[in-house]
Amino acid sequence: MTWIRRLSIRWKITIGSVLVAAVLLTAASFIFRLQMEQVQINSDKKLLYDASTPYLTDIQSHPDQIDPPAGEQHVAVVSPDGAVVVSNLPDALSDGLGRLTELADGSHIVHEPRADYLVVVRTVPTADGAWHVVATRDLRLTAIVLANVTKVLIIGAVMLLAGFGLASWLLTTAALRPVSQMRRRAEELRASGSSEPLPVGPAQDELADLAITLNDFIASVRSTAAREKQMVSDASHELRTPIALLKIQLELAHLSEGNATALTDDLRLAENSVDRLSVLATNLLTLSSLDAGQIAQSSPWRELSAEFAAASDRARLLALDKSIAVEFDVEDASDDLEYPIAVAHFAQVVDNLISNALRAAPESGEVHARLVQHGTELRLSVEDTGPGMPDDFIGIAFDRFTRPDGQRGGALGGSGLGLAIVRAIVSSSRGGVRLANRPGGGFTATVTIPQSPSGQQPPPFLQAGSTAAEPTVPAEHGER
Repeated sequence: MTWIRRLSIRWKITIGSVLVAAVLLTAASFIFRLQMEQVQINSDKKLLYDASTPYLTDIQSHPDQIDPPAGEQHVAVVSPDGAVVVSNLPDALSDGLGRLTELADGSHIVHEPRADYLVVVRTVPTADGAWHVVATRDLRLTAIVLANVTKVLIIGAVMLLAGFGLASWLLTTAALRPVSQMRRRAEELRASGSSEPLPVGPAQDELADLAITLNDFIASVRSTAAREKQMVSDASHELRTPIALLKIQLELAHLSEGNATALTDDLRLAENSVDRLSVLATNLLTLSSLDAGQIAQSSPWRELSAEFAAASDRARLLALDKSIAVEFDVEDASDDLEYPIAVAHFAQVVDNLISNALRAAPESGEVHARLVQHGTELRLSVEDTGPGMPDDFIGIAFDRFTRPDGQRGGALGGSGLGLAIVRAIVSSSRGGVRLANRPGGGFTATVTIPQSPSGQQPPPFLQAGSTAAEPTVPAEHGER
């Protein structure tokens, strides 16, 4: 039956409709023929009863003056002593007339070698005994009528099937015409490179729903392609500078082959460039895995708080160069609640926010990180005494490869992917990130993650920039 799957929709619908119609027409024709046969038999019975009734009257009124039958009706009258008074029965029945009179009153089908006969036997009781009137009709006439009816039914059924198949073909063609037009329009848009959506018909039917779904899908694919294209473009731009710098540093190292101190310095700078490239590549892979829709894991409060304590040790080591005071506070919680975030991802969130704060804080500045349970909600806040962010930059701070000029980052800034990673991880946990400048100076980043729903799995990671599960926060807080 593999050939059926290779047929077009038009052929499948047409063939299926014709087969269903053939079954229904066959059943209807069979029932109609049975009804016609029954009607014909009943009509023949009535004729035989009508033909025999006058003889019943003659037998009761003047049995000695019974006229012989005339016309097309075959009737025989048998007296009580078995004598045949009148008869015009066919020869095939005349020889067995005595056997027919022994039949019960009513209608019977008698089978003879050459034909079948409908026989009606009627008994008339008299003082001299029982008279018998036998009326017969050759059923070959009925068979001829039924054969003609059957032929008409077959011809009619074939014509109806042909018409039904043609109508199904035409109706299917008309129903699929909008699909063909949609396909041609899609080919035209593809050939021209147009970004216009597929036309949606005025009728609110399945085709309109299909067009809307396809338009949404096309928009999603275009958005993903544009985002990936932009990411590749941004990554190429970001990689160009450290690669060029690394090349120059290696060339300088070649020139410093006779000077061990200069060679060591050049190699150290080259290592820094390699480290920067490694961090950038790692961040890009992290964002790629987040965009791929990995499933977040739930972690208990005690594991997250332990990771937060470990992050404090890492932060203090990084703060030694600038003599920055780093404070970490963890509030004791009575309930060990589950939160929809993996410990490793939570560490990324903490490390990225702390590293941003350390870069922004001035010499001998301060960084304060705090982790608490606010009701059933996990809340992480990181504050620094740096210059803060420009107000016009807060709204795009979570975009990839974005860095503010002057105040935060500058020459010492990162790759511009840290906040994008934070946003992607937190969004996957149904949480939110809020950025805000402090009124007295400095900057605050606040992360909130709700408790894991009981018995439910956390949602897949949302793509950076998606708004499907974003929390509602004031615009001035910079939530993207």
